[in-house]
Amino acid sequence: MTDLARLALLRTALLSLPVLATACGGNDKPPIKDPPQATLSVTETNVVGTKVTVQVGATGCDQIESLSIYDGDTYIKGVAYSGGGQVPVEIQRNEFKYTKGIAGYFSLRAKVVCTDKLENYSQPQPVTFFPVAEVYDAPAGTQVVTDKFIAEGSGASVSFIGCGNDATGIPYLFRVTKAGGVITEKSVRMPFLCTNDTVITSIHPVSGKRWIWTPNAGAFAFDRNLNITGRTDYLLDLLAVGTDGDAIIYDAGAGGDDKALYRIAHQPSSPPVAFKWKTSVDGFAVTTPVATTDGVVLVASITSAGAPSGRARVVVSKISYGAANGAGGGGYVGTYLMKEFASAETIPTVSPPATFSVDGTLLYMAFSLQGAATELLACKTQSEGCEGTSQRWTQPPVLPRQIVATVPFANNSRLAAIAPQQVYVLDASTGAVLNKDQAPLTPEGALVVNQVQSGGGGQFPEALFVLNSAANAPYPAPLEIVATEKAANGELFRYRLNAGSMGASVDDEGTLWLRVGTKLVRPLPLSDYRQARQ
Repeated sequence: MTDLARLALLRTALLSLPVLATACGGNDKPPIKDPPQATLSVTETNVVGTKVTVQVGATGCDQIESLSIYDGDTYIKGVAYSGGGQVPVEIQRNEFKYTKGIAGYFSLRAKVVCTDKLENYSQPQPVTFFPVAEVYDAPAGTQVVTDKFIAEGSGASVSFIGCGNDATGIPYLFRVTKAGGVITEKSVRMPFLCTNDTVITSIHPVSGKRWIWTPNAGAFAFDRNLNITGRTDYLLDLLAVGTDGDAIIYDAGAGGDDKALYRIAHQPSSPPVAFKWKTSVDGFAVTTPVATTDGVVLVASITSAGAPSGRARVVVSKISYGAANGAGGGGYVGTYLMKEFASAETIPTVSPPATFSVDGTLLYMAFSLQGAATELLACKTQSEGCEGTSQRWTQPPVLPRQIVATVPFANNSRLAAIAPQQVYVLDASTGAVLNKDQAPLTPEGALVVNQVQSGGGGQFPEALFVLNSAANAPYPAPLEIVATEKAANGELFRYRLNAGSMGASVDDEGTLWLRVGTKLVRPLPLSDYRQARQ
């Protein structure tokens, strides 16, 4: 073959290569497959219960290898899924990790993986979850217990006592009893209004009764069957319970009567009497009186009597409790000066916040200092002046907030010092602050402290539950609860509602019960929450 012939054949072969390459596909890649799609949806974004229910699903796989649920990047659980739309999945309370606190704030999403290893995540869904032991739902249009309630009993049978007004405004006292899973209700009409300020006292160990009272309206005693056994229509401002179950009430004179202290019988007498004794009060009472086991009633009051011009005094008066029929009661036994301070009022009525210890041996007082600080004193009620040996604490604590109330608890061994947005816990014997790292319990954001509920004994006698509400609300209702089983351990749990309200009480064994909206809730034992956080 000549060289020209060879060159012609070579050209022909080279020219055919692109055609062959085109015919074989060349460098073109197969089309990219779309990623699979995972979905996760929730019916509730704020859940109080034993589990969280979600709906999950996946599409876009020739065959699904796995479908899983995550909190952010943290795996929670796998889902048995064979396709066919969304399916419900329950995430139990013990399947969550609570490393960021309780209630848990989770960002739930589903992850699908195909057998060809293509995978994808759903969009995250935010969920707040407060894990509890039991939830009791109310029938539509009702709620299980009243807005405020007292838990009585323990174990399998617990009752919840509170008052409320029906649709027509008629007030009733209710007892709701939970025996196992059965809820029953009993009620009795009240002779005065139930308001946000209505108070129900603890059950008395001698009489077996409680008192319910509404400021400037009235009070009555009732037994376990809601029988009204004693009553007064005085427009009272304060009420304490005596050693035999009678009531000691203070009337500041809003109804036109003189300021006075009365002893009201817890059971009817024949002939009926309005009171067993009545006595005047020096100045204006500044806190709830205390009836002691020594047979006296202690009354702390603010007065200008004996004080120089521009000054006022807080004094503690001892008044005889009297015999069972009131004989010998109402007489003054002694008066002790606690503190004297500047006052611009001609007739002083405004006192530094003050509270008796449970046994009446101390009067806690909070004095404002410059810079929004407060000095707390523990004044002995059987001596004068609240200085030296008359003041229990060697070094009275100074807290960096304006304290507006103090509450003794834990069998008189602890003192809650409450500012609008802080709660400090003090050792009642020394005045030392016991909060972890000296940091108070605080509401979230702009909420303010509404009330505190102590643990009431049981396994955690130092437990404290702080209920917080919106500031400046005309009828503030708690939206949040912050708990500690012991101040030195710091916050245990925190749960907040987006709307509605909640209430709290502790039963005879120290078990916490909550009203969350219309539901009745029994949280887990406090030790379970602490363990879950670790």
